[in-house]
Amino acid sequence: MNPVLLKSGGRRESDGAYLCSVLVMGKHYANEDFGALGNRTEDLRDQVLEAHASLARVTISDLIVVEGAGSCTELNLMERDIVNLPLVRRLNCPWLLVADIDKGGVFAQIVGTKACVTEDDWRLCCGIVINRLRGEVKYFEPGPSMIEEMVGKKVFVVPWVNNLHLPEEDAVGIETKIQNEGKSTSDQSEEQQNKPLVVVVAFPHIAIESDILPLERDESIRVEWRRNLLPNAPYPETAAVVLPGSRLTRSDLKWLTEETGWGEWIINHVQRGGTVLGLCGGYQMLGTTVNDENGIDGPPGITAGLGLLSLNTTFAPVDQKIVMPRSAQLLGTNEMVQGFELRCGRTEITSPDTTEPVLRLNETGDADGARVGNVSGSYLHGLLESATARQVLLNLPPNVHGGEGVLSDPFERLADHLEACGLTNETMKELCRSIEYE
Repeated sequence: MNPVLLKSGGRRESDGAYLCSVLVMGKHYANEDFGALGNRTEDLRDQVLEAHASLARVTISDLIVVEGAGSCTELNLMERDIVNLPLVRRLNCPWLLVADIDKGGVFAQIVGTKACVTEDDWRLCCGIVINRLRGEVKYFEPGPSMIEEMVGKKVFVVPWVNNLHLPEEDAVGIETKIQNEGKSTSDQSEEQQNKPLVVVVAFPHIAIESDILPLERDESIRVEWRRNLLPNAPYPETAAVVLPGSRLTRSDLKWLTEETGWGEWIINHVQRGGTVLGLCGGYQMLGTTVNDENGIDGPPGITAGLGLLSLNTTFAPVDQKIVMPRSAQLLGTNEMVQGFELRCGRTEITSPDTTEPVLRLNETGDADGARVGNVSGSYLHGLLESATARQVLLNLPPNVHGGEGVLSDPFERLADHLEACGLTNETMKELCRSIEYE
């Protein structure tokens, strides 16, 4: 839902160059190599600024937080960048510098940043946040005061918070999560080993990883991300398999069925009585075919699905992409769920007499998703925030879904932690008022 989203666009057949697929306001904008994308900087920046202005008009907010990305001192890229300092300049707004002490060299990070940016840019910096400090703050003394003297900005120290479970940028945290796949679980406690195991398949082009966060925060189940099927290390018995969303559905479906053996394994899992849940792209993969003859989501063609649900998916033109917040009733229960849709695919149920829908959308009254036995799928991102949805769709035993299902919000925990570190609303307002704007 960011104004500009970059994702993999596959490789160009003529020269093998890697392409970047660009979405603006949720709609397809371009699919080209990095060099060509740089020529669109001004147009993209203007659209980001318009999105910012629109958000300000609609919400009438006192404050809009503009998230940075990567480093703010990529001097070789500054002229073609649409985030960080180029955007600060256009908005004439204050900015906070966040330094990661866990990586080491925090003094050099901060002093080096001041040396790299212009005086006008540094004038708009309203403070320094030293993030992810392990251990007690007192052992970092007199570090904060030394940095304040060197750069002339107020310093705040934010100690490490364990088990916060903040959402990662798509695919960034996957490699860490799969690094222990296939290893013995004997080092886990007996209590942990006895929890129902939910396996999440880590496609090469996984999208909206945050759909899985509610599972990872649910302490009544055990969640493992897996990419490979290891023939000499059979996986333990699995309660449920989750197929998440995908940025390139047909490519990941081919990987699932032709390149890894996952497809056959999942079908056998269902035949043994196991549960499978597909979300968005993963839902499409559960059907009979995924049709993209117009090349909306990659090279044109039709790919056979797993055949576990009687449905066919066809990709609509990008100008018809569905980008919509949703609320719905989880059918068979009194549970109301909320989330959003973000898709070009249109799915047709081919055996409606034997297929049950999963949701009833409040906005339109239409059905969403499909369910046959222990196999189900839905287009609703955020569905698993509901404890009832987790229990029903993953076919978990009674009371194995976090009790009442009220999970601590990681952003609320983080907000409380930041306030305890001195980063309160009032402090931030004072810092912003201290800036001399031109």
